[in-house]
Parts: sequence; C-alpha cells; structure tokens
Amino acid sequence: MIITDEKELRIKCSQVLPDEVNDLRQKLEEALAWSARQGRSGVGIACPQIGIPKSMAIVRVDDSIKIDLVNAKIVHMYHPFEFENEGCLSFPDKWVRTRRYKEVVVEGNLVYPYRFIVTDFSAVVVAHECDHLNGILLPDVALKD
Repeated sequence: MIITDEKELRIKCSQVLPDEVNDLRQKLEEALAWSARQGRSGVGIACPQIGIPKSMAIVRVDDSIKIDLVNAKIVHMYHPFEFENEGCLSFPDKWVRTRRYKEVVVEGNLVYPYRFIVTDFSAVVVAHECDHLNGILLPDVALKD
C-alpha cells in the first residue's frame, strides 16, 4: 500500500544502517511492483511512501538505470528547467509542472555508487525521491500558473 496522507509523508526520516539496506530495498521493490499491478506504474518510490521513516528510495527508470538512494544528499543542481507533468504515486492522478534541473550531483550514498551525477529525466526522478526523504511533497514543488 502506498501512503497518501500528507502528514504521514512529512515525517522526518532517520538514517539507514548498512544491515537494513537489503530488507528496505526488497520492500520498496515490492511496493513499486504492487503499484504497477494496480495500474499506477512509477519509476521511483521512497520509504516514507510505504510507512517507513527511513532515508532510502529506489529509482528504476528502465533496465539500465537502477539507483538506490541510501542516506544520499543532492549537493549540486545545474541547468534549471520547467518539467511538465510530474506525478507521484502518493498523489494518484495529479500531474503538475515543476522546476527541476537537468543535472544533479549526489553524494554521501551509503551504497555504490557513493557519489554520482544523473541527467535529464533521471535527474528529475532522483530529485523527486530525495524530496520525499526530506518531507517535501509534490504539491510543495508545483509551479503556480
């Protein structure tokens, strides 16, 4: 089940310990697969969305882009642009225009790669999932018309 209550989604996440990574990854993978079976396919999901206040999310853009974000932080963002139709599994059927970045630098990841750069759509997804880990939700980043 994917959490849709904004109060629950804004809970502060605690750091993930190394021995928790595999279990949390499995739970996130299962939730993403469950969501797809419900007709709500997504490319990322964070622990707060499944009721676990831990700083971990997964990004699964396609078979070639699989990123685990574990205690990771975005340290630099380059080339801002307006992204049309950003959605979220916790806000079904809601699509908004957001200000994102074409390049994002991530550091402090507990799992390999420990520091990396993502671009284009993957940068949008990583930023979205990192927002979840900081209690920032889709309505918070939606641009006002």
